[in-house]
Amino acid sequence: MMTTDKRTDLHRAKVGVSILATCIVQTMNESDPTFTDRFLQRLSAAYSDLKDNTDGDVMEQLELLSWTRSLLTGFDHIHGQGKPFLAD
Repeated sequence: MMTTDKRTDLHRAKVGVSILATCIVQTMNESDPTFTDRFLQRLSAAYSDLKDNTDGDVMEQLELLSWTRSLLTGFDHIHGQGKPFLAD
């Protein structure tokens, strides 16, 4: 039985970018244990700025930032607290 992936190219690209950003932050955090916290603060500021100060539809950008936060922290509003992406 052949299944068709119904996700769009945009969806797959956002997932890929989110995973890439998460891997970079996790790697940087290995040499600077404050990096993830500082990154998450900046990510929150970017989310708020986009949401509050941008005309037009920014849902795709907000979703990408939200996914990145979820991968880094392991938390999402649907499943609650889990393990961060690639956590031991």
